[in-house]
Amino acid sequence: MQPLQPPISDDRPLRLLSVTPSRTQVPRYDLIEFRLNLQATYSNAFDPEEIAVDGVFRTPSGTTVQVPGFYYRAYTRRLDGRDERMAPAEEPDWRIRFAPVQVGKYQLVVTVRDRTGKTVRSQPIAFQCVASQRAGFVRLSKDDRRYFVFDNGQPYVPVGANVCWGGSRGTFDYDDWLSRYAQAGGNYFRVWLGPSWVTFGLERTGEPRECYGVGKIDLANAWRLDYVLNLARRLGMYVMLCLDSFNELRKRQYGGFPYWEETPHNAANGGPLKEPIEFWTHPEMLRAYRNKLRYLVARYGWCTNVLCWEFWNEVDIVGPDAYNPDLITRWHREMGDYLRRIDPWKHLITTSFADSNGREVIDRLPQIDFSQTHNYGSRDISSALTFFHRKKEQYGKPHLVGEFGAGAMGEDPRVDPSGIALHSGIWSTVMDGAAGTAMLWWWDNHIHPHDLYYHFAALSRFIQGVNFPKEGFRRVQKATFTLKQPAESAVYNDLTLQGPTSWEPHPSNRPTTVRIDAEGKVTIREQVAGLLHGLRNHRDKHNPLTFETDLPHPTRLRIFVTGVSGHGGAHLIVERNGVRVLDKDMPDPDDTEKTDTLNQYNGEYSVEIPAGKQTVKVENIGNDWVFVSYVLERAVKQTEPPLRLFGLHGRKTSLLYIEHAQYTWYQVNVVKRPPAAVPPTVLHIADWTPGRYRVQLWDTYEGKPLSTQTLTVDRSGLRLELPTIERDIAVRLLRL
Repeated sequence: MQPLQPPISDDRPLRLLSVTPSRTQVPRYDLIEFRLNLQATYSNAFDPEEIAVDGVFRTPSGTTVQVPGFYYRAYTRRLDGRDERMAPAEEPDWRIRFAPVQVGKYQLVVTVRDRTGKTVRSQPIAFQCVASQRAGFVRLSKDDRRYFVFDNGQPYVPVGANVCWGGSRGTFDYDDWLSRYAQAGGNYFRVWLGPSWVTFGLERTGEPRECYGVGKIDLANAWRLDYVLNLARRLGMYVMLCLDSFNELRKRQYGGFPYWEETPHNAANGGPLKEPIEFWTHPEMLRAYRNKLRYLVARYGWCTNVLCWEFWNEVDIVGPDAYNPDLITRWHREMGDYLRRIDPWKHLITTSFADSNGREVIDRLPQIDFSQTHNYGSRDISSALTFFHRKKEQYGKPHLVGEFGAGAMGEDPRVDPSGIALHSGIWSTVMDGAAGTAMLWWWDNHIHPHDLYYHFAALSRFIQGVNFPKEGFRRVQKATFTLKQPAESAVYNDLTLQGPTSWEPHPSNRPTTVRIDAEGKVTIREQVAGLLHGLRNHRDKHNPLTFETDLPHPTRLRIFVTGVSGHGGAHLIVERNGVRVLDKDMPDPDDTEKTDTLNQYNGEYSVEIPAGKQTVKVENIGNDWVFVSYVLERAVKQTEPPLRLFGLHGRKTSLLYIEHAQYTWYQVNVVKRPPAAVPPTVLHIADWTPGRYRVQLWDTYEGKPLSTQTLTVDRSGLRLELPTIERDIAVRLLRL
């Protein structure tokens, strides 16, 4: 059987025998490919110091554009049961790919220089570019820097999710997945090009080493990416190409999906790095990375459906011995400059962080075109994602939530089977002014098997035809809701408390008191923590939580445990008025021998609290920490309807998303107390442009209007009657 990877060296004298174009007339923004019959002397076809192939194009306006060539092999694919099998389709060759952006006559001259220092040039080759209906490349909008547009001025609002790698079926999985997103109005997805175990891993450890490793491209996987990009073009979808992930530099000793010991970067596997920290400074590593960027531009730069290059997935968790903020900032600046210089189509550039706050110094770099947020485990998705969006929109560039989920360890299918988190995330971010929908992570074990594509379809239909950059949208800052018929008696809602987790000095790592008076007013001294520290390993951070209640009715405190320290376990106790009413020891079977988080104690632990003045103390008297969150049932007196609004008021079109604030994935699926529906209300927005409007109320799950009316707004502002809201509703207003 012929090996998948061909030889990547040649020892013949330099000769450029022919350059054959794929066509002589090409539509604007489409592909013309030149196939080179080439022989040369080189030891690594992916190293331009060994062999540099370049196409110099003279444009109709008289300028020149230089595009690198690349080493290529075609493959075939087939399914063998549930496994994708690849086979070489022909012998390798060299190619140049180009997408013209001007209509008119072009001329190409190919130059080749090999290791001997000799250079050959082709005769000029002419071809014609004709007009087309293609929209062009994705750019930053000049009308509104929060948004994207195509070269032709049409708006682009990304709607989609992460689809980063396939299973054993490889590209056949993408045939299924991408068609479903496209049918639902999706126009975006993200793929990873590293680590080497992913479907499109370009650099990988393998034998023979002269064909695989850092600075060498796996041509079979590169062909897979060709296939998926061509599929994206047919379906009208745009892709974020993530070049590397933290795993590649993260050592096994730190856990969290490490791959350093297996990565081709490691000197033990033939790479240039003895330690991960050298990635940012080692001359050979930097040269190899620039060579990879050159190859990516050569092979995929022509493709208008490449939305952007993403340097890193979650670069801040490469590991404590690889993370140096100053070095990483300088690296992004220098690689960003280099990529801009060699990419004639000037694709957008981004990078990402595991910490939802990101790294402002990097996010603000001029080399980074838009910022991202990754966020997992937030109980209230809409609140969390819009919080970080509003923080980062201050950078004056677009912002996307690049990853999110109810959990970071694959919990979503179990804790949120119907996709409440997905639904809240995509609607709230778009309606709050993000550049596109928040992008859920769990594509293969959640979205596809649970058939959650309808969430995207509904939102896509709702925003169809809206020119986001041209509307001059301003966020609706203040909205009030009043019940059409006041409640006959006081309503008390659950109080949900989820705090930060810290092993450093922090306000949450001190004893904290939560007071709830007879009127349901809540005051908190210090800060509720997301973990309780024990008495051995972090005794100075011991942080019991005390509830002082004075409610007119009995309630119940529910404590949710989601992990216990593998460095010694924990011991949870609860005292009510000084009497111990809950005692749960959570020992570590091997103390500190194995340090993985213990999950056998996960679950709910509850305590009944009578009416009147009560003191309930929650404490961890064990060795180390325990992850916790709390729900105090019927504790907060409702003073206004529990609705919240995310909205954009535009010149002609306005979009509102009204959400039941208590209808969260956590409340419905974990606490298992779905909130009561909110009776009919009246929405009032004082800061609203007077005039006549056509108003449509939309079902956000079915993706269709519920009702249409004409409304006149005077100087007192917008007043709109809303029906009973069980989950949410959307409103689209067109100024007449």
